[in-house]
Amino acid sequence: MKEKIIPNEFAVFALSTDKSPSEVTLRSSEWAVITQIDGHKSVMDIASTLALSKEEAIQLFTGLYEKELIEIRSDAPLGADLVPLPVFENMEMELTRVIGPVAPFIVDEALIEMGLTKDKFVQDRLPELVELVSEEITDAHKKVQFQQIMLNYLKELNIT
Repeated sequence: MKEKIIPNEFAVFALSTDKSPSEVTLRSSEWAVITQIDGHKSVMDIASTLALSKEEAIQLFTGLYEKELIEIRSDAPLGADLVPLPVFENMEMELTRVIGPVAPFIVDEALIEMGLTKDKFVQDRLPELVELVSEEITDAHKKVQFQQIMLNYLKELNIT
């Protein structure tokens, strides 16, 4: 079975070599997207061309991917700085100190909600991830403390 993916706005797709659009029934909006896919344009490039919202575009791309009509080429912006994996380990360790052993699951859930993975996570989205993860901390003082620790850590790494 194919790996389940959730496209993000930076994802670049190409038409599938295994399956043709003529083999399935497509809505007009899906056909419009298919005609724009060239292996170079991102989801947002195509969304802009077709006047779609980010959410509409991601939904259409997800459907086309699940129908096996398109294949992912890349899901990180070109030239983007990716977050090193130890940053996630540090985040999980600091979060574990605050909320306990569920911390890795909280981080994983936040990544899923963002439609991203650790190995292709761009630095520009780190503040959003820290904010999303810290929403799970119920104690306001501990939440601020966690955010400050993460901010200082990211500053040390020149990732802010």
